[in-house]
Amino acid sequence: AVISTKSTGFGVAGITDFLDGQIARRWESQRSLLGSIIDPIGDKMLMGLTTAALWYTGAFPSWLVGIILGRDIVLLLGGMAVKYSTLDKFSVRGLFTVTDATLEVKPGWHGKVNMCLQIGAVFGCLAAPLAGMENSELLQAYLYCTGIMGLYSLLRYVATYRQVIGKVKQKPDWLKDRD
Repeated sequence: AVISTKSTGFGVAGITDFLDGQIARRWESQRSLLGSIIDPIGDKMLMGLTTAALWYTGAFPSWLVGIILGRDIVLLLGGMAVKYSTLDKFSVRGLFTVTDATLEVKPGWHGKVNMCLQIGAVFGCLAAPLAGMENSELLQAYLYCTGIMGLYSLLRYVATYRQVIGKVKQKPDWLKDRD
């Protein structure tokens, strides 16, 4: 009963996140720069905390938690690196200010597919005990596919960040002094 409650709760969280995204895409008045930043952070927190909790209980593989959390940390640091490279004047506050955003947060297709696979992996690990499929080959194959897609998505984002940073033709004044 506890596992089915967890599965239901996670399913509701996933559905409401999906609906929130649909509303933001459909109605211009429901979009904001802050929302475009907070929504992905919320997604990452949901997945990170859920996978860590499932790993702690033995229901989720540690290697996949590592891929999910590692990818999200790299995405956060990559976004900060892009912001850092485009600041006119460096300040720690400038790294976290969203009003002068230098990068619009838009996930690539691979990020969307990755998130869907991660949600499926969590739901599968939550629901597997109900069907007696905790160690099934099908679930294991799905988890491996999720991991492979996570790594692919990570590499695509790293390449994108490098490309964006490489396009900053002129260093900001505060960086010129460091050469």
